[in-house]
This record gives sequence, C-alpha cells and structure tokens, in this order.
Amino acid sequence: MHQSRGSLITATAVSCLLLTSCSSGTDSKNGGAAEPSVIGTPVGKPIQSPEATPQRKSNSVSEPDPDAPYIEHVKYELATRTVKMAGAPAKTSTTCDKKSVRPAAGAKVTCTVTYEGIEVTWPVKFTGKPGFGGMGDGYEAKPSTGILTREGALTYYWGNNHESGAKLRCTTMPRVTKVPLGQKTKYQCSYFTAKASTQGEDMWITQSFYSTTDGPRAQV
Repeated sequence: MHQSRGSLITATAVSCLLLTSCSSGTDSKNGGAAEPSVIGTPVGKPIQSPEATPQRKSNSVSEPDPDAPYIEHVKYELATRTVKMAGAPAKTSTTCDKKSVRPAAGAKVTCTVTYEGIEVTWPVKFTGKPGFGGMGDGYEAKPSTGILTREGALTYYWGNNHESGAKLRCTTMPRVTKVPLGQKTKYQCSYFTAKASTQGEDMWITQSFYSTTDGPRAQV
C-alpha cells in the first residue's frame, strides 16, 4: 500500500517515543558519549581513609589490679562497654551508687560512665551466672543513651564500604554527640557503586548512622 513521506516520518517519531530514545548515544552539547543514568543522590562531602587523618589523642580505660575491689571491675567493664559503643577511645570516668557490690543473683548497682562529657547511666542487675573474665555474662545492663562519634562512625563506614565503591561522601558530624540508642540519626554517608541496580545502572547508596552497644552502625 502506498504511504506518503509525511506518514513515514510520523510513524518513525511515534516509534521513537515508544522506545524512549532513538539517539545515537552522543551528547548534543559536546558530541561525546551520553552520561549514563545514576540512581540516587549523594550526601555531604568526599571522605578519605581514616588512617590518612591524624588520630586524636586517645585515653584507654585503665584495667584494675586483679585483687582490686569487685566494684572497680564493674566500673572497668562498663567504661569499656561505653567506649565500644562510641567506637573511639576517649577519656572516661565512672561512679557508682554503691561503694561495694557482690555478683550474687538479684544484686543491683547503678553506675554512670562519663565519656567526653556525656553521661551514660548503666543500671546493672546480676544474674548469678558464671562469667568469663571481668563481669562476663553474669549481669544484665542497658545504657541510658547512645553515643555517636565522628571517628567511630567514619572508621566503621570506611571499613565496610570503601571496597564497594571508589567514592564515599558523608555529612558533617560532631566529634561526639549523644543520640537515642538504636534509632537512625540525621548523620549520613553515601557510597557510589557501578552497575548495582537490576537494570545495570550506577547507584549512590545513602545510609543513616545509629548507635548500638557494639558500636556505630549504618543502614538505608
């Protein structure tokens, strides 16, 4: 059947719209290859390996003598757990509401660890179970607050994501801040990974930090 030239042009134009693109794969502005689509938008500024940045002065928790009063071992254990939660060593001090305590089932003591000016209260209840070094698993205790540090967060993020993507970016974070335990915060990082989507597109994946008793963590 005979078709006019105008009909052929119209049919071609419709085909292009249905296929989303009939371009030659070049950028009309510079004549080069078109930029591939990228899913997601990065946050913050580029970061480098934490090892490349001078570490701030750290003060480790001093371990008491083996024959020190048991309450001193309690203080050491809770200070160590607080530092672990923050993910970075720092100067700490610890006080308890009792001068002495025995790890008998049902015994209780409340101690407060001060980490870089932030007070973390630990209500401790002894279970009477055997422990493994220090207080071991013979007690239950949950901190009153979470702690997030820039050093701990960036060290964790770099270690978990620098091999996933060559580019990492993070929002500005305070050196140390008090945050709710286990809840996402406003502090975020992004990493770039090539061809990560199911369609093979490049992606920026952004995650939010939160505090846990095992240290800083991040999730989408």
